[in-house]
Amino acid sequence: MGRSRHRVLDMVSRDSSRRRGEPAPGRGCGTIARVSPATELDIDRRRPVERTPLGDGRSWVDLCSGFARRPDELLAHVLERTEWQQGSVWRFDHYVDEHRLGAWLPPDSMPPAIRQTGLHLESRYGVRFSGVSTILYRDGKDFQGLHSDREMRWLDDTLIAILVLGERRPFVLRPRGDRRDPEQRRDEGADVVLRPGHGDLLVMGGRCQQDWLHGVPAHPPTRAPRVSITWRWTSRRGRPDTAPGYREGRHFSDDPRVRAFRTRPAR
Repeated sequence: MGRSRHRVLDMVSRDSSRRRGEPAPGRGCGTIARVSPATELDIDRRRPVERTPLGDGRSWVDLCSGFARRPDELLAHVLERTEWQQGSVWRFDHYVDEHRLGAWLPPDSMPPAIRQTGLHLESRYGVRFSGVSTILYRDGKDFQGLHSDREMRWLDDTLIAILVLGERRPFVLRPRGDRRDPEQRRDEGADVVLRPGHGDLLVMGGRCQQDWLHGVPAHPPTRAPRVSITWRWTSRRGRPDTAPGYREGRHFSDDPRVRAFRTRPAR
């Protein structure tokens, strides 16, 4: 794996002068030296990237459509080989199942397209991402509510990259607004809605986790699965978020605390 990693990185034309976390200007998904057909990648790094500035421009989202060359094969592989887990969160007096399944992908079991995506992200944005997690939305009834990835703690300068396989569904970004005003948080007027799927690569950056919420709402017409494969990075700059996270549970009484989050193999 080490040799393969260096071989892929050697094919990348890198610009060491750019700021960490920012892609080199004037590139699509990346620039590759001439490669013979025998060593063709499972990702298309020549695909153009469309950047959408959010709010005051300190937050943004990149979308690279058609990044994975054979997304249906990759989806089938991930669905079949992944040991999916059902997560449950403690809410006051009982556990509540999450409306989705999740898993961590061990490095030794990743298909080439996922390994290559991780290397591409490190080359393009100039940072080292964390391990790879994945979420399965089995159909349109599964969802993830609007949230920010506060478990990263340092939210002023982050990157979250998501390779989306399977069905296209709305991916909603909404300004966080005043945390004390629930009506403001329900206002859809400033929503930015993307529909990634079928091998698209989406990257949220800048202050996106500090100033914006994102989620995948329920979409009843959808009957096919959607898989999100995710990489994360934080600069660890600024003031850390120390408030209780989503998975830290909510307790109703002074009874002994229970485990706030648990998982079990999915049926």
